[in-house]
Amino acid sequence: MAEAASASAPAVRRGAAWQVQALYVRVLLRLLPLLISIFRHVSPKIRAEVAYLKPGYTFQLRVEGADLSGTCRRTASGSFKRVPPARIARDVEAGSGLPSADPQAATVDYVIAFRSLPYAFACFSGGETLKDALAERAFSTRGPNDTGVALTYLFTALLRMFFGWRGAYRTAPKARRRTA
Repeated sequence: MAEAASASAPAVRRGAAWQVQALYVRVLLRLLPLLISIFRHVSPKIRAEVAYLKPGYTFQLRVEGADLSGTCRRTASGSFKRVPPARIARDVEAGSGLPSADPQAATVDYVIAFRSLPYAFACFSGGETLKDALAERAFSTRGPNDTGVALTYLFTALLRMFFGWRGAYRTAPKARRRTA
């Protein structure tokens, strides 16, 4: 009965703004391994956080309700490569730390799951910092805390470099000392 009701229910109609946000987030998820690999040569902070993550470390960013995700794996050289969805282990939960029965499948060590597309878009467009999004509970995480902290620092540095011109990432001016 429930299947018949869901089959006859009309599809959710999403507007042009939603489509643009989805396209923007999809492109950034696709470019993420390349951006990390490039910016690690420019930023000592990003380089330090990448060095903390061991070769083979795999993380995933996903957006709930939008069917968007990107999975990246650290190579031995310190760069990141995209992991195609077909190569991700299906027999273990992402971020659980459990090995897959399939030795060819990539297990995801850490997951950052945004609650919705607007939250992900706000972070990926520089409109909101990760710190603010975390305070709002805009995303949830699953995996070991030590590497989660490293990823948070890595993404904060990456977003600051990428969106330094945006108000959320601009460094506040230092208070001037009064001299009398």
